[in-house]
Amino acid sequence: MNTQVTEALRKLYLGQRSGTLLCEGADAKRSVLFDKGFVVAARSSLKEDRLGEVMIRHGRINRQQFEDAARFIKSGWKLGEILAELRIIEKEEIDRFVRIQLLDIVCSVIIHPPVRMVFTDEEKVDGAVARPLSVADAIMEAARRSAGIEERLSALLAAKSSLSITRNATLQTQDVNLSAEEGFILSRVDGHESPKSIAAMSPVPEKETARTLLGLLEAGIIEEVGAAATPPVASHSDPPARPSEVPAAGEPPAAAVDRNSAAKREIESLYHGYQTMDHWEVLGIERGATQESVAAAFRKKATLYHPDNYHHIRDREFQEHLSHVFLRLKEAHETLSHEEDAKGYDRLTEKEGQYEQQNKEWSAPPKKEVSSTVEAAPPVRSADEGMALFARAKRAYIQRDFWNTIQFCQQAIEIVSDNAEIYHLLAMAQKENPKWRKDAEKNLQIAIKLDPWKPDYLLALGKLYQEGGLHTRAAKVLEQARTLDPGLETPDVE
Repeated sequence: MNTQVTEALRKLYLGQRSGTLLCEGADAKRSVLFDKGFVVAARSSLKEDRLGEVMIRHGRINRQQFEDAARFIKSGWKLGEILAELRIIEKEEIDRFVRIQLLDIVCSVIIHPPVRMVFTDEEKVDGAVARPLSVADAIMEAARRSAGIEERLSALLAAKSSLSITRNATLQTQDVNLSAEEGFILSRVDGHESPKSIAAMSPVPEKETARTLLGLLEAGIIEEVGAAATPPVASHSDPPARPSEVPAAGEPPAAAVDRNSAAKREIESLYHGYQTMDHWEVLGIERGATQESVAAAFRKKATLYHPDNYHHIRDREFQEHLSHVFLRLKEAHETLSHEEDAKGYDRLTEKEGQYEQQNKEWSAPPKKEVSSTVEAAPPVRSADEGMALFARAKRAYIQRDFWNTIQFCQQAIEIVSDNAEIYHLLAMAQKENPKWRKDAEKNLQIAIKLDPWKPDYLLALGKLYQEGGLHTRAAKVLEQARTLDPGLETPDVE
């Protein structure tokens, strides 16, 4: 049990921090996700820490059931949801096993201290459990599980100082689950009794009492009398108020407000409209227009919607939407100005109807078929066959044949559903059509979930957000990529 790690966890709780704690250890890489100081998700590079392995270890599912469910990871569903949809487990059980998984990973971080720990703040963190895990719960469980701490327990029992409930109100009121015996031990902490005297009153053996007291001390719930109380860490201050929009020089304020409101409405309309438009529609030209027409259309629209024209409007959301509009114009111009790129894009757009139909079938939720007739089981396809399809996808991508890249990747995933590289390549091909970028984002997120320690996947997602004008999201993701690889070259975010 490492004091530096427990202190870091307490500070995250006291500061009500939201973000990701990356922990790189000798045995594994782990990440713990916090929302306002509570643990809401965790990941590990170790196979035994994955949810399916946890459920197998606890006897809730068997290996075959896990492998059946794993085939549907491609849909973007989480494993627990797939198992419930297949009626292998009840929906109510998902949260319980995810909490066990979280506890296992966080305890491992505390018991086996990482070589490097880095925390990245994030505005929004997606939780994996309905009820978050408290830092105190994790620390207490780590104290119960820790081996090789006999010297610390002996030193604690030999201490002459008394134990008291912490003076820090935030630490005092932590959500923690204690057994009846642990609750009794805590009730004996009154500012006068020493660890030795509390052990004498305890219903459990002396060393077990010391283990409970050590957990309570590390969680900050109790403290040694005379020692300085852990000072509360100030929570982040509210973000500064958004500056007011500045009218142009010599312009009456009322006129500036009207002009800015009209600009906001126009950019908002373009932002949403461009989501479903192809490059020709974005530039307002006919399909197959000459390169001269492409250039003229771009110059006209770029003059109207260049970000420099609107720097006086300091609304962050407006600026992100404006950036997206301008980047879409640039992308349309760059693609249609080069003959080979234009032909490739033309081929992709011709496949949009087929893509939508295939994607609907490919992403369909898992269903357990109930039939009165016995049907022949589909032939088992080997992982080698899946990787051969992936190799064909890579060759197609190098040749800028993005449609066949998508086809081969999806076929490969049908066989090898837990290979992060395939999802990454699939996303890189999908992003070539702006209409499919939501799917590209989803597949990059799956790749990151399967291999959270690969900075290239975070870099790709950050660039995708940047190309979409989502600079705040891009900055956060790129920061995570640099955390994993400080030498990684990442684009500057406006």
